[in-house]
Amino acid sequence: MSNTYSISVETGGYRQLDLFAERCGEGNAVVTVADGNGVAIAAHTMPIAERRHHFSIAVPQKSTVTVAASGLVVRFGYLSECDDLLDNGVRYVNMNPSDTDWPAQPTLEQIYNRFGRSGAHFEPFARWMNDPNGLCQFQGRYHLFFQLNPYGFGWDNMHWGHAVSRDLVHWTHLPVFLEPQPELHTDERIVGGAFSGSAVTVDEHDNPVAGNEANAIRLYLTRHLETRGDESSVTEYQTTCLCEDGVHVRVESPVALRANDDFGYDFRDPKVECGMGGEALDPDRAYMVTATNLPVSEFGADAADSAVPGISTQNTGGWFTYSPQGKPGVDQPNNATVPAMTLFSAKKPLKRNVTWRYEGPVLADFGHQIARTYECPDLFQVDGVTVAVGALMHYRDKQGRFQQVRWYAGDLVNTDNGPKLDVKASDWCDFGTGYYATQSFADDNGRRIVFGWFTDFPEMRVEQPCLANGMMSLPRELHVRDGRLYSKPVSEVYRELLGERLAVHGDGGDMVVTAPGNAYYANVHLADDADAIMVLAKGVNPQDGRPTELLLQRTDGVTRLVAKGTAVEDVDFDSGITDVRQVEVFFDRNVVEVFLNGGQTAGSMLFQGADGDGELRIASSGKIDAVDARALNGIWR
Repeated sequence: MSNTYSISVETGGYRQLDLFAERCGEGNAVVTVADGNGVAIAAHTMPIAERRHHFSIAVPQKSTVTVAASGLVVRFGYLSECDDLLDNGVRYVNMNPSDTDWPAQPTLEQIYNRFGRSGAHFEPFARWMNDPNGLCQFQGRYHLFFQLNPYGFGWDNMHWGHAVSRDLVHWTHLPVFLEPQPELHTDERIVGGAFSGSAVTVDEHDNPVAGNEANAIRLYLTRHLETRGDESSVTEYQTTCLCEDGVHVRVESPVALRANDDFGYDFRDPKVECGMGGEALDPDRAYMVTATNLPVSEFGADAADSAVPGISTQNTGGWFTYSPQGKPGVDQPNNATVPAMTLFSAKKPLKRNVTWRYEGPVLADFGHQIARTYECPDLFQVDGVTVAVGALMHYRDKQGRFQQVRWYAGDLVNTDNGPKLDVKASDWCDFGTGYYATQSFADDNGRRIVFGWFTDFPEMRVEQPCLANGMMSLPRELHVRDGRLYSKPVSEVYRELLGERLAVHGDGGDMVVTAPGNAYYANVHLADDADAIMVLAKGVNPQDGRPTELLLQRTDGVTRLVAKGTAVEDVDFDSGITDVRQVEVFFDRNVVEVFLNGGQTAGSMLFQGADGDGELRIASSGKIDAVDARALNGIWR
């Protein structure tokens, strides 16, 4: 690769070029911009101490400019700052010199409508994405912030990406919202950045209000610093910042530190709720739940056998491991601690300097005590029930599933040691794999909506130009029915994404549906509990070329997903429910989401389907009442 390379960029209505660049030599690292006549407009040099830098360069509108890079590689870029940015979004600029087969400014259709990328699920233009953050509805738009590494295809120092939508389906990409602490760009030994958090919409006085009445978004997040390879060096604390225009952010302020030395080094992912009711909570206060682990001794000698408020004891028979393929007994857990959700509260209004008071642990999971900690905790009320949700880090259940997200439903009660969740029922949020780091929010219509991040435990992702490593789930609406947490896609998914009806060939127990573009929706009603197999998709493993097959099968009353030829083919994806009579399948090129019995449970995972058209095959030894199949439309515009 030459030390200097250049591209031509049409600026259109944009006034700024944003480039995330990495130094690749010992000398100066410089970006220059020239107009169509070759006259220099700007020259920007990376600070000598930095190994990475975000360049924000003013450019003339409606012009052709030449952008040249010397001594650095631009990993991610876009045009920003235009009129009506919330509607128009940013324009992706591909300045990676190794992407020679791709244009400098690919269209949305070119980015989205290609093999290796989903069509109806949100992904960034490129690079790594993880947890959904800051979900809210604000002034007519839904805001989705997310963890982003613009420098590579794997996890690294964390930024916040940002997108908005008016219908939860079609998304507009916005500028990177938050960046890592400056020292992370200068010292390779330090990792961390802007970790996950949540949002509250507020009025001009910082009082929590509905999004359509709000003047700003108040965001909460974790700042993380760690010396690479030394977990004892971890520092995590919670901060807040304000966004008034839906795009830009004001300065951050710390709001919560570890309450005492008993807290684990993991102390992160603040989720703030302002509408929690019930006698256990003060209506004049907002409540923040955070993830950590606490000493087992804090809960008493018999805590693991106690069905008391604040403790869950249901066990799924798993083991501690650092790896999705980790075997029992190889990695040793810290038996002295237990995953816990800790509660803080603050009196409204939510000024940046308001004091957050520690209320104690609201939930500790002794049934999964060997897990390292929770990640992305959530505590909310829906249908008159209090629900906690959290991902169990470094844990495989007895079926082999890694780092599943668990829900706990019950009542929030007052105790001498603060509010506690009295757990009545508990189960996994998703019986597949990779549905992780969920976050919910209440929209202006009172719906409780959740997004999850799909991580690649099945090993389906391979780095290529304009492909991302990470994807959001379809937005799901949550309800509690008969003590169980239900989830299924929001109504907008059905309205906006379901296309033309697809022909169903065959009758009785054998049916075939051809799916143009290998993206489809199917609603299958089974008349009895006979054995049935649905071949949802076939493909080729991108890692080793093996043929793959994704199945949903019901055998002897057990309904499960099976992913043959993948890294998770030996995992038992048992749905955990019986008497399955309705199956809804959303297969979107390289991801599947399945909903059973109207959302009684859901199962999903990444799976790379074949290029071109796909096929759904159903074979049943019993009667199939009905199959409604539709094309699944893409979200690019």
